[in-house]
This record gives sequence, structure tokens and C-alpha cells, in this order.
Amino acid sequence: MASKINVCEIISNHKSTLLTTEGKFLRKDKRFFVVYPLTLGLFLLFVVGIPGDGLTNIFAICLSIFIGLFLNLLVLIISFAENKFNIKDKKNRAILLEHTFYNITYTIVVSLIGLGFLFVANVDFFPAKWKICLNFVSSILHLSTKEVTLNSIANYFFIFVFYSVFTHIIMTLLMIVKRIFKLFKMEINHINDSHEEKEIK
Repeated sequence: MASKINVCEIISNHKSTLLTTEGKFLRKDKRFFVVYPLTLGLFLLFVVGIPGDGLTNIFAICLSIFIGLFLNLLVLIISFAENKFNIKDKKNRAILLEHTFYNITYTIVVSLIGLGFLFVANVDFFPAKWKICLNFVSSILHLSTKEVTLNSIANYFFIFVFYSVFTHIIMTLLMIVKRIFKLFKMEINHINDSHEEKEIK
């Protein structure tokens, strides 16, 4: 059963699309997919804090829309893979299709993980009476009381992870859009070249 829901292969395949031929991450990829999401997650944690019901619903709806969008994109990628056009640059087209497929499936998984963190960020796991006296933490998190509960610490941690994951999803979505743009452009160029060849004949 565990093997049927194991997504490690999806994550590793997505990771392989970001590596250079030497098997290393580019610095700009580290910035866009790791550093920036963590930085924006920390920024949103201090600026927004724990989102209210309205904002939580917006985040949940956005992720749900993303999941549906990515599933539709998978169908689009499959239709591209089944295309019988005699593309000149078949190798690059196949690589682009493969990478885009890995990116989309990865983003579906991460979107589900993001929904999970959004859910647990609004759940209290510990008894309300479990409190910690931390004046410093209270001032940073803008809490009205000097007694910080374990629930509040857990909630802020989970919402920080959610903000980071959500930003990471946006970055990955932009990469997917760029790759689909290249696929369409390749297809359009091939169609235009085919028409030009027919006109010449």
C-alpha cells in the first residue's frame, strides 16, 4: 500500500529537471525555489501572521484551483506526447515534455502538502493550559499576552511552512508556464515551416 502512495520518485524526478549536466543546482534556481520562498514565508509570517477565516479560504481555493489546473495541464502534456508531427528537434522536444510532466506532477503533490499545512496551522494539538513564558516571542508574534502557548508556536511554525510552500508553488508554476510556452512555440514554428515548404513546392 505504501508503495502506491509513495511520491518520492515524483520529487526526485522533479529535482533532476533542475540539475545541470554535472548534477548540481544553479545558484539562481536555489534562490528562486529555496531562498526566496523561505524569505517570503518569513516576511508573510511577520506581516500577515495567522490568516483569518477569509484569507484561509482564499488560500484553500487557490490551491484547489491550482490542483485542477495542473491536472488539465497533464492532459495537455499527454496530447503533446501523442502528437504525430514530424518535429525536426525531437530530442529537445522529448526532454522538454518529460521535464514539464515531472514539474506538473510534483506541483500537484506540493499543492496537496500545502493544503495539509494550511489545515494543521489552524488546529490546536496541545491543551490550552500548556503555556510558556516568553516575552521575546510574544513581542515578535504580536501576541497580547506574555504567556505563549505551545499551540500558538505550532500554529506559527506551520503557517510559516505553508507560506514558504505556497511561494514555492508559484515559482514552480511560472517555470511550468514558461516550458509550456516553449512547447507551443516549437509546435507553431513546425507548423509554419511545414506551410512554407508546401508553398515553395
